[in-house]
Amino acid sequence: MAVLRVGSVALAAVVVSLLMLAGLASAGSGAEVRTVVSGLDNPRDLAFSPSGRLYVAEAGHGGSECVTGGEEGTACFGFTSGISQIDLRQGTAHRVVDGLASVADQDGSAATGVDGISFRHDGRLLGILTGASDAIPPGLSADTTAKLTAQLGRLIGVTPPDGTVDVLADVGHADWVWSSEHTDLVPGQFPDANPYGVLAGKKATWVVDAGANTIDRIDSAGAVTIAAFVPNPPASDAVPTCIDRGPDGALYVGELTGAGNQPGASTVWRFTPKDGKLTQWATGLTAVTGCGFAPDGRFYATEFSTLGLDNAAPGTGAVVRVREGDTAPEDVVTGLNFPGGFAAADDGSLYVSNWSVAPAAAPQSGEVVRIQVRRGHHHD
Repeated sequence: MAVLRVGSVALAAVVVSLLMLAGLASAGSGAEVRTVVSGLDNPRDLAFSPSGRLYVAEAGHGGSECVTGGEEGTACFGFTSGISQIDLRQGTAHRVVDGLASVADQDGSAATGVDGISFRHDGRLLGILTGASDAIPPGLSADTTAKLTAQLGRLIGVTPPDGTVDVLADVGHADWVWSSEHTDLVPGQFPDANPYGVLAGKKATWVVDAGANTIDRIDSAGAVTIAAFVPNPPASDAVPTCIDRGPDGALYVGELTGAGNQPGASTVWRFTPKDGKLTQWATGLTAVTGCGFAPDGRFYATEFSTLGLDNAAPGTGAVVRVREGDTAPEDVVTGLNFPGGFAAADDGSLYVSNWSVAPAAAPQSGEVVRIQVRRGHHHD
């Protein structure tokens, strides 16, 4: 299923009015929050380079070619997605990769594009574009169809600072084929593919697919292997959105969960590549869109809305700290607006993309916030 589809008819007016009132999140006594950059176009995942530079994936706002009748109603296609480098001192961002595929509602909200990014140890930046070439609808121009076919679902490699892009694997197609062969796992929704989160490793790259609900392994030759299927929650499907490697070497995966799930239905999964074992590590989360470990080994997750996906509204997003076995993760920051990606700096500060879903009527309203967690706030 597609991810981050919230009611967009009234969203434009809500976003514009709230931006004018511009209140910041509630951090309580345990954290300090400040905006470090604004003017982003539906910002999603965040990643630090080996040299300490922060990058952000921007899903864009779709484009001018629209088609009707699909699963999500009217969808508009364009090439407004990209990847930007953030200058934390100046509070600015500039695109290092532009012109990537973007699909959104008519108002430019609920966009998908390049949604996940991760750095390899050698400094190469990897990005994953959501979707699959198999699902491009008819009715688009030949030029747009050709460009989408070449981009959707692709794992790309980017060489900073010039932004040279290479296609490394067609993850979306592999997941679409796999899900078409396993339609019994999510009846009525498969085949589907929305590769969404990416983690670069030394020997392989890992991708979580929010449509196929899989954990994928991509080798150095670009071959895609389905390593695990993430089980369905009480309603709909898991919709895994983020992945990180823990201090123990295992992979940790957060999930959004599909429509119909109540708050608290999201799980953090632990996956061990050596034996292919997938286990529940923590429960009680809600609508997770980003996750990862800080340098001190603590695990954090961003919650798109603590009310759940069906009732998502501005001011209901959060960042939570999660421990093994948790059934009620600890709030670090509340009152965020549709938060998306997560990254932790070497100094322990946390960075989260805010307004990760916004319409074109509130142009480039996306931002990145810095969360400084004070020592002694957490009790282990």
